[in-house]
Amino acid sequence: MGASVSKIRAFAEAARLGSISRAAEELGVAQSTLSRSVASLEQEWGVRLFDRHGPALALSVDGARLLGEARAACDAYDALDRRVMGLRSLADGCVSMAAPSSVVAMRLPGPLGRFSAEHPGVEVSINECTYGEAERLLLNGAVELAFIPNKLEDQGFISSVYDKDEIVVVAPRGHFAPEPADIAVEQLLGERFIADTETAPLLQRELKGPCIHCETSNITAILAMVEARLGVSLLPSLALERTGFELDVRHLRKPTHRALYLVRRREVDLSLAARAFLACL
Repeated sequence: MGASVSKIRAFAEAARLGSISRAAEELGVAQSTLSRSVASLEQEWGVRLFDRHGPALALSVDGARLLGEARAACDAYDALDRRVMGLRSLADGCVSMAAPSSVVAMRLPGPLGRFSAEHPGVEVSINECTYGEAERLLLNGAVELAFIPNKLEDQGFISSVYDKDEIVVVAPRGHFAPEPADIAVEQLLGERFIADTETAPLLQRELKGPCIHCETSNITAILAMVEARLGVSLLPSLALERTGFELDVRHLRKPTHRALYLVRRREVDLSLAARAFLACL
């Protein structure tokens, strides 16, 4: 059954008003056009919808049985049309992303604030997680945007550098001698580490058999444990912005940086809301 919504609406309006001419006026079409639409619908469905006796227009038995569903179809189409218009005007929609806690806390509030102010009807879904989880969510199609430390160009994604920060040594106050100001990797041999899940690979690459006392993705927990003299840590400097902990932060003698990528599918594959959010970043 391939009847168009316009034909179904012609039937529903004619039934509501009891007149072809009044229904045509209501819908803004010529009376002959509306009459043809109703006749065409009757032919497509193989059902007589109206009993016609002179100027009077009355629903047939079959027409009366179909009217409820016809009205529901028109209402459903109108709701769909409103939703489409809402998405196109960004009065509706959803943008989903995955990012580590440091990015959520330090980099996203500004862009999210601007985006929400411009598009208050759009839902923002943020998965705060590890980089590995963010990548899996993106690959599985659960989110549209992900902030991760590696590119995914070869898998049909677009990757662009979003941020770049230095990996620093974080220790309790007074743990290291005042001089030298920077720390050689060799000085960390034998230290107990409170390891960040995402920088642990760097730690394991630079140090053979590091003593990892605890490993977590919770930056606040790491900083609290370091402050309590349970160990030292290697962290991206982004994680140390706006913290109130009493810590000794040192640069590595051989500077190491972490590049953070914003990874997404091609723009044509993104939702309208996601495209608009990219403009705020």
